[in-house]
Amino acid sequence: MHTRPLSLVLALLTTLTLSACSSGPERPRRARTVAPPVIRDVPSPLRGTIGAEATFAGIDSTLVSGYGFVVGLNGTGGGPLTEAVAGHMERMMALRGISRAGRVEGTVLETPDGRGVTPRELLRDKNTAVVVVYAMVPPGSPKGMPFDVFVQALNATSLQGGRLWTTDLQIGRTEVYQGYQKHVIAKARGDILVNPFADPADPTSDVNLDIGRVLGGGVMTDPLEIAIMLDNPSHSRARAIATAINSRFPAGPGDRADPAKGRNDSIVALTIPSEYRMRPGDFVKMVQHLPIDIRIPPEVHAQRLLAGLENHPDLFLEIMWALRSLGQRAIPEIRKAYDDDQEIVRLTALRAGAFLGDVRAAPALIELALHDPNLDVRMEAIEMLRFIEGGPRVDATLRTLVDDDDPLIRIRAYEVLAARAERSQLARLQSRGSTMLTSTRPVTADELAVLSRLWIDDDGLSGIQRRLVDAKFMLDRVDARRPLVYFTQQREPRIAVMGGPNARLRSPILVSAWDDRFMLISDGPDDPHRLQYKDYRTGQVTTAPAPERLDDLIAFLAHTPTPENPEPGLGMTYSEVIAILYALSEQDAIMAPVLSEQDRLLRELLEANRTRIVEDRPEREGQDVSPYRLPMPDLPGDQPDSQQDDTPRIVPLRPDEALGTGG
Repeated sequence: MHTRPLSLVLALLTTLTLSACSSGPERPRRARTVAPPVIRDVPSPLRGTIGAEATFAGIDSTLVSGYGFVVGLNGTGGGPLTEAVAGHMERMMALRGISRAGRVEGTVLETPDGRGVTPRELLRDKNTAVVVVYAMVPPGSPKGMPFDVFVQALNATSLQGGRLWTTDLQIGRTEVYQGYQKHVIAKARGDILVNPFADPADPTSDVNLDIGRVLGGGVMTDPLEIAIMLDNPSHSRARAIATAINSRFPAGPGDRADPAKGRNDSIVALTIPSEYRMRPGDFVKMVQHLPIDIRIPPEVHAQRLLAGLENHPDLFLEIMWALRSLGQRAIPEIRKAYDDDQEIVRLTALRAGAFLGDVRAAPALIELALHDPNLDVRMEAIEMLRFIEGGPRVDATLRTLVDDDDPLIRIRAYEVLAARAERSQLARLQSRGSTMLTSTRPVTADELAVLSRLWIDDDGLSGIQRRLVDAKFMLDRVDARRPLVYFTQQREPRIAVMGGPNARLRSPILVSAWDDRFMLISDGPDDPHRLQYKDYRTGQVTTAPAPERLDDLIAFLAHTPTPENPEPGLGMTYSEVIAILYALSEQDAIMAPVLSEQDRLLRELLEANRTRIVEDRPEREGQDVSPYRLPMPDLPGDQPDSQQDDTPRIVPLRPDEALGTGG
């Protein structure tokens, strides 16, 4: 009677046994590895900011380079090249249509017998040269941003008078076609500035003329992306960071999208808004110090930051950028600190408020600019006035400072006045932009911005008139009592003549330069100035009356007569004009001292080292997040100061010498 239940039990046991045998031994389970969260040691005032929880990649300067071609030399080029470089250049030229059939009348692409030139013939032309072009692209450079490039000749003794043809610039050190082709992110072209302290007709001079600089000659075409990399991956935190950035910096005219976009739980991509295209460094710094939590009003953040500054005065730079990142809504709280008893709190608030355009910061900054005993404080106060409208009082103060006893103050005041004049000129052009038509289309916003920098009418406030001289450089006439001549060596070629009617030639004078190829003579107080110049390129001798006013003389030196503009001129380059200005100054032909941008930067560096201590405060020791950071190529002839003679010289500034330019 118990047979059936027993058989069922036996069958069940058999099934379980077979199942156990078929499944094999049980595999051990692996323990799940969970990375510990990254926790930074961040000072309390800066907690909750983007830079306290993430690392920014792509914000270091990036080396770009390429092989370029220079024309317009005076028989100083066309030397031998290595086989690899010659082959690379021949292939590049062939791709651009240079051949016997590609004749362009009146250029180096046409032979004397009227046919086109081959790439090989062009490379051997004594008036051309192959150069290495390189630059350090500023961090975060957006599309269309200009930058300076350096050129170094491979087969020329002098680049005087040369013009660089359009050159592709790739990331890192340049390679010939046989090498690995890297990503092209920029292009470069333009006139080459070389050291003017040499006779351009004498390539054997001990001054290096085979290196030079193209001011503002580079332009970004395909910028590198900036990536914000979260310390601790989180989709919600990445969204919060993107939301904070886009709320503070919404897309404006010229922007295709918001600046921040989350890629995944670890990376937020960042692009530079058009508003900050010329100041990408400012934008990145503000984003780094931007609070993530947008639920807390900017006014509350400002209160917390200013309170924290009293306990952490060493963080004044970081707190200044954090205050700037808060935008206009924080201004009422920032204003409360303009008259704070603690100087560090007061100055930090003024720096932040002025940057945000608060007109109520103007009176305090004007007082500092005029009367503070510290030169550093005066210089920074003048710089902050750049951002404030403030009415005519600001411009009047700056015009007073253009006549200051200290040349550094005078130059800084002029630079800020010029920036304000450009802004006013842009507003005037925009007001009538719809009526400014070219032959086929209206003028674009970008074109108006360029026009506002190339040409300035004196609006009665800035006291500055600007004209473009033959597309070679900008010439500013600055209304001032005390004469001074200042010229730039970065970004854009520009000469400023201060002093109004006092910036004139003396009389009597006898000035000689370049082995008497240039002479300027006046025999007495009532005798007109006479000028004689022999052009080393053509051998042509020009004898003409010289303009007495210095800005008119500079324009005369540079102007090349054309059928469209047949006014007389000597056709000198920017470098040659600078050399003549120094000759005039050294031979006491003008009352105005001549100062270069390098003179200003070196003086500012000395003053900064004397009056303050600069601390590096990396968020992580040894942090280097850029995959493209490469060393700067050495310039031939660079020597320690102790090995150089005392001959006064002007050399193109390298990017790491561009102190105080601020992105």
